[in-house]
Amino acid sequence: MAPKSREPFDAKIGGLSHDGRGVTRVDGKVWFVEGALPGEKVIVKPIRGKRSYSLGITETILDPSASRVEPRCAAFGVCGGCALQHLEYPNQLAFKKGSVIETFGAAGVQVPQDILQLQAEPWAYRRRARLGARLVPKKGGVLVGFRERNKSFITPLTHCPVIHPSVDPVLARMPQLIGQLSIPDQVPQIEVAAGENGTALVFRHLSPLTESDLSLLKQFAVQEGLLIYTQSKGPETVIPLDVSATPELFYTLKAFDLKISFSVTQFVQVNSAINELLVETAVDWLAPNEKDGVLDLFCGLGNFSLALARRAGQVLGVEGDESLVRKAEENASANGINNARFQARDLFSDSVLDWDPGHYSQVLVDPPRSGALDVLKNISSRLNPDRIAYVSCNPATLARDAAYLTGSGGYRLTKLAVADMFPHTAHIESAALFERSA
Repeated sequence: MAPKSREPFDAKIGGLSHDGRGVTRVDGKVWFVEGALPGEKVIVKPIRGKRSYSLGITETILDPSASRVEPRCAAFGVCGGCALQHLEYPNQLAFKKGSVIETFGAAGVQVPQDILQLQAEPWAYRRRARLGARLVPKKGGVLVGFRERNKSFITPLTHCPVIHPSVDPVLARMPQLIGQLSIPDQVPQIEVAAGENGTALVFRHLSPLTESDLSLLKQFAVQEGLLIYTQSKGPETVIPLDVSATPELFYTLKAFDLKISFSVTQFVQVNSAINELLVETAVDWLAPNEKDGVLDLFCGLGNFSLALARRAGQVLGVEGDESLVRKAEENASANGINNARFQARDLFSDSVLDWDPGHYSQVLVDPPRSGALDVLKNISSRLNPDRIAYVSCNPATLARDAAYLTGSGGYRLTKLAVADMFPHTAHIESAALFERSA
């Protein structure tokens, strides 16, 4: 039935959009429907319309998909943290693999016949998170949780099945803690960072904390076995409540005998198990030996560089954030690695087109969502490396860059992997290996 104005209507769902919404077409117009799965017949409640498409939400499921499951989280559908908990996990993996194949096809890039699927335990995996906090007297006080889907409101959470198990038990107690502070309306967020040796919570505060506030936070830290930090302004103002009893967080890459330290505000991959699999996969693909030099672009704090240094003759890691470069150098020293060096350089500046890093037979790139097209154009033509391993958090820019490399860049796409870094969400991590054409 065709929709009239904002009246609900029934529709058959044909597929999933890139962000996990059901897709249907009514009277020639595309509708994206939250909470609907492919093959289902649902009643859609219109939310808003645009010229080329409209948005709706599932009001009633008339004919459910055999792949539909009961979400573990009571807040699913409201909370913006997850988008796919209602889809059984094997089908989530299939959806993400299909999305990557479709995206590469749209870019005119043929994918390998065998695509590697990297997966791990899909629950309690988030070691990094940013929780919102807000004082809302009409809703009973302080709310703590993730943002609502497509809104700025806070979804109050007492339990989160995807967050690190050290944080989940204290979610229900955070509102009371913040409510007891002298500035309950001035604590907008709590950042979570979990290492293998502890879990840190960073409380952002817009007004000064009193001695009584600090005492309450210290009591909470002791009671819950957490490391508490405060942050009054930018990242440079993050300080531990107890300097003497706050160790630096770390994670390990067991296959390479590495212990990698990081500060509570520095970037590390959200999912530790998938990160290990990605590092092992990339190193295996490049297969460096003592004669090889490897260039690691967007190297961060040395996640891939240090693993590559265990196999290669030399490694140069390049990163735009100087604090991450210093941390990478510290991690190299702490792990007894002397064949890796690091350099701070803006890989998005115009100067990268003329940059000559020297000779490297292999390259690894792990860029942000915007991709790495300009630096790849320079590297592929100037260095002419034998292999390029590309780790991506955005299939669209990976496919775009792959189209260049397999076209005028002179490379073949020989391996492709889809890594489920963010189970139950529509986010897709992937990796590709390009080898120089004969």
